[in-house]
Order: sequence, then C-alpha cells, then structure tokens
Amino acid sequence: MMTQSNATQRGSEQAAAQFNTDRTHPGRWTITFSNPPINMFVPTTIVELGALMSDLDADPSVKVVVFQSANPDFFIAHLDVSEAAERPEVLGLWRDFVLRLSSTPVVSIAKIRGRTRGIGNELVLACDMRFASRQSALFGNPEIGVGLSRAAERWNGCRAWSAARGHLRSCSPATISMLISPSAMAG
Repeated sequence: MMTQSNATQRGSEQAAAQFNTDRTHPGRWTITFSNPPINMFVPTTIVELGALMSDLDADPSVKVVVFQSANPDFFIAHLDVSEAAERPEVLGLWRDFVLRLSSTPVVSIAKIRGRTRGIGNELVLACDMRFASRQSALFGNPEIGVGLSRAAERWNGCRAWSAARGHLRSCSPATISMLISPSAMAG
C-alpha cells in the first residue's frame, strides 16, 4: 500500500507530498523522496519528516525504514535556503528529526543513487546504514565552501566551526574530543 505522508493527509501547506511511504511489506517502510526536478528539501519536507518520525514511534511493528529517491540523478540536492529563511523554526524541527532518527530503535537505511548534498548528507549520516551506488552516488558539502557546517551546531559546546579552514575555533578540548569521538557520535 502506497500512502502519502500523514503530514500531507492532515492538510500540509503544499498539495503534493514531498515523499511517499510504502508500507506494503510488514515491518518495513520505504520512504521515497520525490520533489522534482532535483529533490530539493523545503520547509514542508522537514515538517513531513517530523510527522513521519511520530508515525514510526507510534507503530511498534516497524523494524526498518529505508530512505530512497524517485530521481536516479538526485538523492537529495540540498535545502532551499530562500524558503528556509522565511521559516527559521524548521531548522529546529530538522535538528529534532535527525536526532530522533539517529536514536530510534527502528533500523534506518539510506539507499543512495545520484547526488546528495548539504541537508541530504545530514539525513544520510543520521541513518544506521548507508548504501551508495558505485555508478552514480555523489556527495557534496556546499557549506564547506562558505565556511558553514550544521554538524557542529548539534553540539551545544561549539558554535564556531570553521570547516573551510579545516579546524575548530572557540571550542574547548572536551568539546573537540566529543565532536570527533565515535562513541559520542553514537549517542
């Protein structure tokens, strides 16, 4: 059974869902992103993903969730920054989503074909497993080129992350250890 996300069923701001949820296989949901032409995330996508997490939390029969794209050339292009600037509250919703996804008992899998950049990489990193096509998966971080990185913002101890220069500024040694420690990343 293919269904739209519950956020769309509840009367989301946009008529079309940003992704479809396939629940035909018991215990596994497949989330297929489809926001043509390049699967750009918009604030509505983030709201829908928050609703998806609530649905996952409410259904104990789900053991696995797979994220994929309907577009073979783009897994997730990036966040539409101009639309996000109009709704800055969605960035907090996004942070909540990736933290919930990374800590849910449901096994999360990213099935990557095509390009994924920026917020798409954050989704991929929040998943438990990542499978990338050898033929077409490309990863990019446009934030690096302008000296921004959302990864450090998830950790309250460090707000000044200089990815463009490849080093941390204004962080205590304890915070730096936490940022690079594999055990810290797991929980």
